[in-house]
Amino acid sequence: MLVATGAHDAAELLPGLRVPAFHPVTVTHHTADRPPLSEPALILAAGGRGPVAHTMVASEVDPSRTPPGRVLITSTVLGASAALPAAELDRAVRAQLAAVYGTSTAGWELLATHHDPYAVPAMPAPHDPRRPVRLLSGLYVCGDHRDSSTVQGALASGRRAARAVLSDFGAPPDAGSDTTAGNTGTNSVPAAAA
Repeated sequence: MLVATGAHDAAELLPGLRVPAFHPVTVTHHTADRPPLSEPALILAAGGRGPVAHTMVASEVDPSRTPPGRVLITSTVLGASAALPAAELDRAVRAQLAAVYGTSTAGWELLATHHDPYAVPAMPAPHDPRRPVRLLSGLYVCGDHRDSSTVQGALASGRRAARAVLSDFGAPPDAGSDTTAGNTGTNSVPAAAA
């Protein structure tokens, strides 16, 4: 059995599995009647004077996400501020975004606040970025909690789990190789057949 999920769900399915501490993340979505910027941009660190880590006018990327004549501003809050009550967080976010975008946010409407207290597994030192994916022969687990706390870490642990499964079933070492990265092992598919 391969359990490919977040740490909390994995621990429910596999009692005794260590669950790491987590960093919360909150994403806010505001709508406004006009774009706060003249051109699309992702603003990182958002000025450093508030809870927002980064913000963007999401409707510039995907206009179908908002009603006609409106724009969507999406902002991400990391750390302790992510756990603030929604109304308090909205006030702090609006104050920072007014400074970042150089416009009043008083007329903006808060569409949604999405809070995930288990968004990012903590990686305190010393962190083992290659936690075992094979718990027992026939029992495997993967996810960002088994590698680095990133999407890349989740994918890397998935590859390690796939290799462990193939190895336990006696498949040749290159049976699960990635042919898209230039590896032309025995399992490569000719371009015409892809």
